Amino acid sequence: MDRVEYEERIRELEVQLKLMEERCNILMETTAALLFEYHPREDRMVFIFNYPENKSRKEIEGYHKYAKETELVHPDFVGKLLYALERAANESVRAEIEYLGKGPNGEFQWHKAIYCSVADDRGQVLRVVGRIRNIHDSVKERQNMIRKMEIDFLTGLYNKGAATEKITEWLHENPDSEAYMIMLDLDDFKAINDTYGHAFGDVVLKESAALMEKCFSKESILSRFGGDEFIVFVMGEPLSEVEGRISRLMERMKEEITGMDWPLHCSVGITARISPGDDFEALFNRADNVMYVAKQTGRNRYFVDRRHMPRAVRQVDRPEWRQNQEPGGETLQAEGGTEHES
Repeated sequence: MDRVEYEERIRELEVQLKLMEERCNILMETTAALLFEYHPREDRMVFIFNYPENKSRKEIEGYHKYAKETELVHPDFVGKLLYALERAANESVRAEIEYLGKGPNGEFQWHKAIYCSVADDRGQVLRVVGRIRNIHDSVKERQNMIRKMEIDFLTGLYNKGAATEKITEWLHENPDSEAYMIMLDLDDFKAINDTYGHAFGDVVLKESAALMEKCFSKESILSRFGGDEFIVFVMGEPLSEVEGRISRLMERMKEEITGMDWPLHCSVGITARISPGDDFEALFNRADNVMYVAKQTGRNRYFVDRRHMPRAVRQVDRPEWRQNQEPGGETLQAEGGTEHES
């Protein structure tokens, strides 16, 4: 390359650089966002505030220590953010991450960081640059839409699909944790609809669901599974506590849901998770079986499936169900079962 060609090439690069600067200026003037530039070698972070009311710059030395000590990012996301930053500092990436950070009012709000690595011709990362913007409103809208898809419109509990998915996910992620599946069916609900009308029946379903929410912890998964059938999935509580919650629920349903000539009762089946191999279907079928035993032996009671103990509730073939007997002629025990008389 001779001198003339070299000077021409320099002028072309200067024009390109000028264009890039102008594009950057236009973006800065038209985009309200928090920009950042991370220097891996020095562990130094530079924040550039680009808002109409705040156009400033902040440099932080020892950013990893700062990120762990500051309260600007929710504790659940500090580790995830630092991991993403370290990955981008060691290999060329272009990615994004959503996290909870402090908003202008001091409350945690959803933010999105879009970032990429800037490397030299040897592939060594020199900078990690990116942009952070507040996406709280859009995330809340998205969460509300998802929730509407998951919720039974009448009772406000999870619908069948959402409950199945959430319970299945929990079982997979917690293979060794204690859990109980509860199947609950309102007694004589058809008679309620036939006598008082379906509108009144809907009120009974809604009030029953409200009492379930009061009697079980927020960590439990509650679902209207269809019609007048409900399931409750309880995690991390002993059987005695689960039985106590069911007893209180049955008593409150009888006393607080009124307007009929007879008290509201229900039949309940409870089964425990026996092994890590227990999936949703296995738990559901066992709880459904013992709930059906409660129905057939008088209703207004709950039965506990004791198959993980010496005596077990056997599988019941509903159409041919005649008597409560174990194979070999032993009487089927309602161990742990309690009958609530009105």
